[in-house]
Amino acid sequence: MTDILSEEYRLIQQRTKAMALSQIPPRYMQCTFENFTQRKGAEKALAVAQEWAETKDFGDRSFSLVGEPGAGKTHLAAAAIRHQIMVNNLTKARFLNVPIFLDQIRASFKFTESDAQDLFKFCCEHASIVVLDDFGKEKATDWATERLYVLIESRYQKMLPTIITSNKTLDELDDLGYGAAISRLQQTSRFVRVEAGDMRPELGKR
Repeated sequence: MTDILSEEYRLIQQRTKAMALSQIPPRYMQCTFENFTQRKGAEKALAVAQEWAETKDFGDRSFSLVGEPGAGKTHLAAAAIRHQIMVNNLTKARFLNVPIFLDQIRASFKFTESDAQDLFKFCCEHASIVVLDDFGKEKATDWATERLYVLIESRYQKMLPTIITSNKTLDELDDLGYGAAISRLQQTSRFVRVEAGDMRPELGKR
């Protein structure tokens, strides 16, 4: 009995640490499939995200969600990562909001060492799964597109899966200069268009 309790305690500690290291924002830390607001147009996205989350050996396979702001894309991505950590004991997951993360990297240029640069390298080489939230929301400068390409290509070469959420269509992302990165993601990630509208104004009334 003691050994069983010790193992359960170890798993709880491991999961708690993995959730903290994942960098899922506090607003989305408690997102689950159970508390997702199911609406018309989000059914397929919910099914695909849940199917991936329940897969223990996903290899380099993932899913990606595109659609209007407030459609529930970030909630589903966070819920999928949370499920993998809390149920399937996944470690080394990372959740990045792309515009914020790129700002952190820019701000780090004055330092020879920085947490942002270390995180970028970790995501390129070691993270078991990376979520790139709000992909395409950043200003698509040559530097930004190159940094994101390096991240996605590095993971593609190492057969490490990447999830994106985006307000842009695939054609719009291609026009912004992300065509090569999106091509790689399309090979390994199931893209789903979330047709639901913005639920935030309604939530704000409650």
